[in-house]
Amino acid sequence: MIRLLLASLLALGLASCASKSKEKVVITVHSQGNDMDSKKTVFRRTVNGQSMLFKIIPEFSTQSLAAFHPFPADDGTNGVSMKLDFKGANSLELVTRMRQGEILMAMVNGVVVDHVLIDQPVTDGIFSIWRGFDDDLIAALDEEYPRIKDLTSSSTFIEMTPSTQKEKREAKRRAEQDVKDRKDGERMRERGEFEPEEPDGDLVPLSELLKSSR
Repeated sequence: MIRLLLASLLALGLASCASKSKEKVVITVHSQGNDMDSKKTVFRRTVNGQSMLFKIIPEFSTQSLAAFHPFPADDGTNGVSMKLDFKGANSLELVTRMRQGEILMAMVNGVVVDHVLIDQPVTDGIFSIWRGFDDDLIAALDEEYPRIKDLTSSSTFIEMTPSTQKEKREAKRRAEQDVKDRKDGERMRERGEFEPEEPDGDLVPLSELLKSSR
């Protein structure tokens, strides 16, 4: 019965993400509902011993994920900080600005893994899920998305966070290339090899250099 309920919630909650159903990791973040909502649009979950309603349609999901950062959780699993694209960041700021004092609940592949209390607006587009990811899920995320540190070090991140799927793929490719270039450079320095540096400024004719040395 529980598995059937979770499968139903996942199917309904990810209706807007059908185009990315092939993903190995699907993260959805749900805001609280209330008794005035249609029963078809909410589901119940017990949080800290209290039965609460949550909206089936998520506020944002992996569809808005631009990059991520994993970290060890207190329970032996992993947590993940999500860097959201423009649309996801707007949704996060809106829900945290308008629904303070309520709870956001995170699900991974249809399973509830964490919940947080909204106590202030989140304006930087970063949302953290503090537990619930095993190493295989982190590896699967690595296949699809760049790490936040790699994305921010890439020139593709200077002006804006990638939003479209094409931009996200290109950002991941460039971030991976930047990481590879840095590692190649480190190996060259370890071997005592150095790439020639480009001269600063305009080239000065040799005849001018000779004149100045007299």
